Amino acid sequence: MEKQGVTASPKSRIIPFEGIRNFRDMGGYKTTDGRTVKYGVFYRSAELTGMTERDKEIFSTLGIKYIFDYRDDGEASVKPDPVIEGIINERIPAIAGEVQGLVQSMEDIVKSELFKNINITGLAEMYGKMTLNNSSYKRLFEVIQNPENLGIVHHCAAGKDRTGVGAALILSALGVPKETIIEDYLITNETMREFQEIIKAELSGQLTEEELLLFDVMMAAKEEYLQAVFTVIKDTYGNMDIYFEKELNLTAADRVALQNLWLE
Repeated sequence: MEKQGVTASPKSRIIPFEGIRNFRDMGGYKTTDGRTVKYGVFYRSAELTGMTERDKEIFSTLGIKYIFDYRDDGEASVKPDPVIEGIINERIPAIAGEVQGLVQSMEDIVKSELFKNINITGLAEMYGKMTLNNSSYKRLFEVIQNPENLGIVHHCAAGKDRTGVGAALILSALGVPKETIIEDYLITNETMREFQEIIKAELSGQLTEEELLLFDVMMAAKEEYLQAVFTVIKDTYGNMDIYFEKELNLTAADRVALQNLWLE
């Protein structure tokens, strides 16, 4: 895998699996102090349930010791993570309550009340809310402070929303600038484009023009969504340092230790 810097091509960090979408190495990004996030430590992904035998072979070469799942009980029961010998599986929902619709067919989703209420403002608010009083991210940060747990892959259903927030917090803790974090987040629009077009084509005859627009809003990674994470943190705590200590129990000394382990 080619290792590049902040402006790395998405193709340099995407790992091509047969049955897993949006699987990416979070390494290679420059931090504000000029160091670089190590490759082979932090991975982000969509659901892992479609893993093929060939995928398992690739997966076994990545040095992953921990699978951290942000999905709820309903999602995980329908599309469970693979249990792989020697790898710890942990799942703590990142959104309170069941994520209704994500375990149904896409046709059911677009006909649901949840879908009808989707808009950019609402999704941005959801991202902001996820940053506060979230037991999933608190546990995530306990896990990543133990070097014996890493490498780790953290994931949700599409690897966009809950995983997007988790990835933003990890990269922020490592000292990666916000602009680069947003860049990483938006790669999802490339990795999921083919899948989204397939689903959209299947549904095109069943949806109105308004519903098609809502579908695009729901499936897209938009800068406004992730920007809401940083806005809520700033409005609530003033800066990231206080946020990490108060919300995620990550002190300044802990951040330094984390950075010294996983930056080069």
